[in-house]
Amino acid sequence: MTLANFPELTKLPKRQRMKLAEELWFSGVDDKLPASPIHKKIIDERWTAYKTGKMKRITLPELERRLARS
Repeated sequence: MTLANFPELTKLPKRQRMKLAEELWFSGVDDKLPASPIHKKIIDERWTAYKTGKMKRITLPELERRLARS
């Protein structure tokens, strides 16, 4: 299944499509499943780096700019 199966969705404004994508994403998340040990390690390392000031947060517009460049 692709977006081509739902041409009416392509007519929605970007913000509405992003909101719908978020809702679809979270509808498939199962909070009861634990993170794998590897993912937990990465999350813990990044959280520690953030709390100690080694990693800075960025704004949503900055994230969007970075994603657009990749």
